[in-house]
Amino acid sequence: MDDTALALTCFFPQLVVGILVFFRAWRCIGPVHSMLIRRAHKKKEAWATVQLDKPTERLTAADDRLQPVLAKTMNDLAQLDAYRKTLVTGSAFLSHTRNEANFIMDNSSGGLAIPPACPLERAGLIYSPMSLTAIVVLRNAGSRNMMVNALGFGLMMSSFVSLVWLAEMKGSDSVDAIIVSMLRSRIRLARSGFNFLVAFLIIGLLNFVVARWRDYLVTCQTVQAKLRDLGVAIGAAVTNGADAATRVRLFQIYRYLNVVHCMTYAGSDDQLPQTADGYGMLGLLTPAEAKCLEPLGTCSSKAMGDSQRETLLGWVGGILGAMVREGKLHGPFSPPSQGMVNGLRSACAGYDDLSVRHMPNLWIACTHTLMVFVFTLVDLEIVLDLSASDLEKEPRWMLLVATCFALLAILIVNYVYMLAWAMIQEFSSPFGGDSDDDYSPHALLGSTERSLFASLRSSFDRAVIEEGLSAKSEGVTARS
Repeated sequence: MDDTALALTCFFPQLVVGILVFFRAWRCIGPVHSMLIRRAHKKKEAWATVQLDKPTERLTAADDRLQPVLAKTMNDLAQLDAYRKTLVTGSAFLSHTRNEANFIMDNSSGGLAIPPACPLERAGLIYSPMSLTAIVVLRNAGSRNMMVNALGFGLMMSSFVSLVWLAEMKGSDSVDAIIVSMLRSRIRLARSGFNFLVAFLIIGLLNFVVARWRDYLVTCQTVQAKLRDLGVAIGAAVTNGADAATRVRLFQIYRYLNVVHCMTYAGSDDQLPQTADGYGMLGLLTPAEAKCLEPLGTCSSKAMGDSQRETLLGWVGGILGAMVREGKLHGPFSPPSQGMVNGLRSACAGYDDLSVRHMPNLWIACTHTLMVFVFTLVDLEIVLDLSASDLEKEPRWMLLVATCFALLAILIVNYVYMLAWAMIQEFSSPFGGDSDDDYSPHALLGSTERSLFASLRSSFDRAVIEEGLSAKSEGVTARS
């Protein structure tokens, strides 16, 4: 086999394999695609049946010194598995129906049904280097996808090493060698002018999406805190918790506040009701209330409707004002006078603002385009970095060595850039169920509902408590 045939034999198969890997060509083959889907389902089922509380059974290291490190790593991953499972399974907030008869019961009633416990709101912090490596390389879907992209692109680019090798084999005076030499110098010059701008754009974009991701978490906690503050303030201001009419009014407030909270996250989670009539099955809105809210649901697709949510907050403020006028709430401690209802509206609107205030399209498009240009130029520079002096001994073996080293170098370069892009994609959407950094609206809804259920009903057993204190005081007086 002459040099031309050898170069083409190495070039075309590697180029075709790279194209197949980069474009995921197996998805076009029906039986193969179906087999991969079935295999993914089996893996999910096997993962769901793992005993997360016994991580030591999965240890296989023979060296005793590695056992503590591996045990911590497996415990970390087990906790993340449990957290990720809560993101994709059922919702505690949607699992039950609220009713007035249950809410107005005394806390000491045997038939009282408390809202179910909620899962964790976010994943725990992981400090183990082994755990962090496993999260980035093995668990994160975006990182794995970028690794496949980097491998496919690396195979395509490193296949051109065969053509450069063929040009150098023809001698330095050949036209092919001269063209390769000119390309080498021009590409090196072009690449040196791109580095700073692309690095500046990527770092700025990463800083933006990470800050926005953190703002989401802070805003979610702020909304939750204002709801709980409002519940505690109302419960503490009740004058007579035994009054039946007061308890009915508190149930109204309980329903409205839960709907306000749920509407805030409706645009981020398709499992939550997307229209006002969807809250009827949860016992949160009556048909008449839903009918009144339905015409106000003309809003953007990202939020459940500022007008609907603000109308509900207006209803809450109206009920509180009526209770103050009727003497059912202490006037000086009523939440409307302290601006707590308006503060809750502002916090919910802040969440909607985050979904609207995304990055400029031109910024992200230019960053992605220039990033592809840069690592393509770097890849070409690696491919062309083959001189005649490298081929003085065993030139055919050097073709294999140069191709392998070029593939390794290109894979590293591409993966570094693509991993940064995977981070940008991951943090651009803080909600979902495919990452350990995704946030769970259902956990926020569930924990807040339990808090509201307890705080709004805090005055129901005030007479029992005072009677117990009185009996204790009488007992102390009699002993004296």
